[in-house]
Amino acid sequence: MRILAITSKQSGVGYHRIMMPLVNMKKDYCLITDTLSEETFEGKFDIVVMNRMLANITPDQMIEWRKKYGFKLVVDNDDHWQLDPSHILYQDYILKKIPEQIINWIQIADLCTCTHDRLAEEIYKHNTNVEILPNAIPYGEEQFIVDKKPSDLIRLFWSGSGTHGKDLEILRNPVKRINFPVRTIIAGYNEGEKHIWDNMICAFTNGLKLKPTIYNYNPVTEYMAAYCDSDISLIPLVDSKFNSMKSNLKVLETASKKNPAIVSNVHPYKGFYPACHVNSQKDWYYWIKLLTHDQAARKQYGNDLYEYCNKNFNLHEVNKQRFAIYSKLIGNA
Repeated sequence: MRILAITSKQSGVGYHRIMMPLVNMKKDYCLITDTLSEETFEGKFDIVVMNRMLANITPDQMIEWRKKYGFKLVVDNDDHWQLDPSHILYQDYILKKIPEQIINWIQIADLCTCTHDRLAEEIYKHNTNVEILPNAIPYGEEQFIVDKKPSDLIRLFWSGSGTHGKDLEILRNPVKRINFPVRTIIAGYNEGEKHIWDNMICAFTNGLKLKPTIYNYNPVTEYMAAYCDSDISLIPLVDSKFNSMKSNLKVLETASKKNPAIVSNVHPYKGFYPACHVNSQKDWYYWIKLLTHDQAARKQYGNDLYEYCNKNFNLHEVNKQRFAIYSKLIGNA
């Protein structure tokens, strides 16, 4: 099986959905690149795998190359293409017609892959050839090992991008109730979005009163380093259709450090055992207080989460599914 993978080495989605899975999957050869020309396809690939859409290549051009070189096209999506109107990128998506472009790529794919059944149902409306390959982690390997730094105080942790401003607002009032010593750790800071991050940091740290440590955005192959400075992950998420199409990756990352995860009880975290689910604002304080003061409970929830995720979302196991799906696609089942 010869695979051409198209993604950027700076892309977090590309890292989790293409680069890391394909590097670890059985195959004869794989070229991972973000630069395409017709000469690239002369490598006689069986499968071409890509994320969502390509900016500089049209679907018609890809169809032409596919006809000439005989490969199968796999288009992967880990998010929905219709953003919530409150999303920071909503206007940009509308102006650039990004939803239409993503749908066009879905429609020409020989196979679409995605992270869960809710997103699969949306893709099925445009292409009935769809398979679920959940996000997964190579637990105990690479940057996903348990290598925590010591700390005198329990650390409340959040990691993400500037698109999560509305989500962090959920924590603004609950953290004001914290009247016991903790540290807050926030990762992913982008100096170019300072005005956005200032508000997010303020919400998460009660106006910097909860002794914050702020980690800058790291390359995708090193981003888990910030998790070494953590004990409890807070994962708030606004309940919306777009958010429900996200994957459970934040919980999978947390599990790799054997940390408990306090999560909004909405998809993609709804029913996700054994996370600590929040149904109302007061639940945030309840779980933070319990897990901060009860070392045994903190360890138990963290270990249970690790065992559950390692069993159900282990990259090597998911890659067996990926290999079988790709083999079937090219007629090698």
